[in-house]
Amino acid sequence: MKEKLTPKWFVITLTGVFFAAYAAYNIFIILRDLRRGLSLTAIFISAVVALLFSLLSGFALTSGVKNMRFVVIRRMVLIVTLLVIFLLKLRMISAVIAYIDFTKTYTVLYSASYLATQAAMLILFVYYAYIIKSLLQYPKASFILPLSAALLFLCALVIDTILFFGFHVNLEANLIRTVVMRPVFYLGFIGLCVYFLFPRSHTVTEQGGPPELML
Repeated sequence: MKEKLTPKWFVITLTGVFFAAYAAYNIFIILRDLRRGLSLTAIFISAVVALLFSLLSGFALTSGVKNMRFVVIRRMVLIVTLLVIFLLKLRMISAVIAYIDFTKTYTVLYSASYLATQAAMLILFVYYAYIIKSLLQYPKASFILPLSAALLFLCALVIDTILFFGFHVNLEANLIRTVVMRPVFYLGFIGLCVYFLFPRSHTVTEQGGPPELML
């Protein structure tokens, strides 16, 4: 038990809880709004988001599993999940661009928050899909990329806070989602980035080849 209670374990466990909370909230939205005539598109998107964040939570909460086959599956699931979340948010880009009015500060800040989130998501995807397999070849990138992603997520959270409290912009469909679930979204990804900054453990493959990273 003492071996598990480390800062790394605490960060990834809390990250899993944040992701699970975000998934659960999207399921709650579906159940609550079914009787209100929620469109099939909205139901589908909420269901996909709930599934994606359930997978992210599963990734975080299974960080201690050492089975190599499971590790490989877990890695592929995270890569696909990050990409799908990025693409889901990318569909909003035309609306975000149309929303920008350089005479209104809050529209510029909103766009900056969106771009920071998308850039951070893309950095995480590139890091986990390509860089993490060859950390010894990219020692600087293995530190700079997750740190940059964490700072971008944090920047987006700060901007959203300014938008809500400074400009009274309600960023989501309701107050709870804006004040509670939006920070949960960012904190989950910040936790994931911080987790990637911890030193990696290794294990030798069954074939006696080079050690595999246990993430």
